[in-house]
Amino acid sequence: MASAHTKDAGLLTPIDQDRQSAPKMVSDTIAAGVVFALLMTVGQKIIGFVRGILFCKFMTDQELGQWSMVWSFLMLLAPFAVLGLPGCFGRFSEYYRSRGQLRSFIVRIGVVSTVMTFLMAGVIFAFPAKVSELIFGSDQQIGVVYGLAFALVIVSLSNFLSSLMESLRQVKVVTAMRFVTGIVFAVVGSWLIWAWDDSASAAAVGYAAACILGIIPAMWVLWKFRGEINNDGEDLSHTEMWKRIAPFAIWLWASNVCHNFFEVSDRYMLIHWSSSPVDIAQGFVGQYHSGRVVPLLFVSVAMMLGGVLLPYMSAHWEAGKPEKAVKQLNWTIKLVSLCFTALGIIVMFLSPILFTWILEGRYDAGLRVLPLTLVYCTWFCLFIVGQDYLWVAEKGKWAALAIFVGLVTNIFLNMTLIPAMGLNGAVVATTIGNLINLLLVFGFNHCFGCKTDGGIWACVATPLLLLVNPMLGAACMIGLLTIAWRSDWFFSEEEKSDIVDGAEAAFEKSMKAIGRA
Repeated sequence: MASAHTKDAGLLTPIDQDRQSAPKMVSDTIAAGVVFALLMTVGQKIIGFVRGILFCKFMTDQELGQWSMVWSFLMLLAPFAVLGLPGCFGRFSEYYRSRGQLRSFIVRIGVVSTVMTFLMAGVIFAFPAKVSELIFGSDQQIGVVYGLAFALVIVSLSNFLSSLMESLRQVKVVTAMRFVTGIVFAVVGSWLIWAWDDSASAAAVGYAAACILGIIPAMWVLWKFRGEINNDGEDLSHTEMWKRIAPFAIWLWASNVCHNFFEVSDRYMLIHWSSSPVDIAQGFVGQYHSGRVVPLLFVSVAMMLGGVLLPYMSAHWEAGKPEKAVKQLNWTIKLVSLCFTALGIIVMFLSPILFTWILEGRYDAGLRVLPLTLVYCTWFCLFIVGQDYLWVAEKGKWAALAIFVGLVTNIFLNMTLIPAMGLNGAVVATTIGNLINLLLVFGFNHCFGCKTDGGIWACVATPLLLLVNPMLGAACMIGLLTIAWRSDWFFSEEEKSDIVDGAEAAFEKSMKAIGRA
């Protein structure tokens, strides 16, 4: 015992001494992390909303439609290129961290992701005309394609670091990254479109510049806490690691591909399946984009919540407490349904001001499809959060199956409805596809141990209030909230207690932080 004490006190190696003196990375609690993220996200999304409106004002319908396609394909190609590997961080970082193998895990994922991203960008640079024809229905957008290839590399790096920070439960860092990216994109992107070129190329360059600045918080944290990300356990063999994560990564990649194809399919088919000329069809996409500016803000918040929630659920799962993961997921789904539907009703009240006054009546078609767009985006938000259980339980293939079925349905309905109904047909098809996604995921969750109650299924019907008159929708929403809180059919007593306790804890932390400031 004496010799051990002597070693602890004076015979540490320089590496061990550095590790003991290095600052320790502290994970954010889920309540404090989510509240901080939501507060920061509100500011970011307000800025993003202003940026979206400015894009609508500065661009023509056709240019706005081109930007909508560039954005969608950028979101499609970034995860497609890296084979879903950074998505493994949320599920497996805690696993390898507890075994002292985190550095090897991160480095290997990083090397493969880098190589694959540059290969994808190289293909785009090598065949710009073919890529232009594929995306825009015309081979004349070469400059936009080059901007897409450049942005792809930067966005992939940003996504990699965001996924890593989320997996380490550094919610504040991820939020800061997104906040910086959002502000810079709004300022630089809008300025480039106004002062340089009102095209999708300028928007793509602006977004790439924003992502470059947005990764700074993550790089700083990784450097400061580099001693925390080390290998102090057994050597991690390549065979063991890839055998462990490959099934998860494959199904996550398949799910991401289906999800991103689903997201772009309606606008892609508007261009390629419509009987109108290409420039008119791109104008339809621009009108559609205007009706999606606000609903997509909901989706981005849900993606943040889903990314934040996954590592916490994984931590409970690894600790042998799956019931806590289920409980976290269920009350999050219920809050998302109620909050996003309530926000959607507010949007419907304000939509005449937005489309008639601010956008000067240029996007009447976007206004007409707004209610249904709000409904399907809210359903998609519930899908994003709900699928976390399948990934934590390593049943990701069922999440991929759900989105695949929705994708096939969406494509078939678009083929049927777009020639007859145009833009309205695309929105109806996407709405039905999203409903199928959501029902399948909730059903799969129930089958694999995430027992759902009546409140979960009521969450599916709640967004339909957005289709009625806003005054009637608001009255129904007030009644629903009252009943949900006073009875047990929507929230259980335990869920209500957890929500109150979490809110109180987050409020106390916020007050302490303000006091220290």
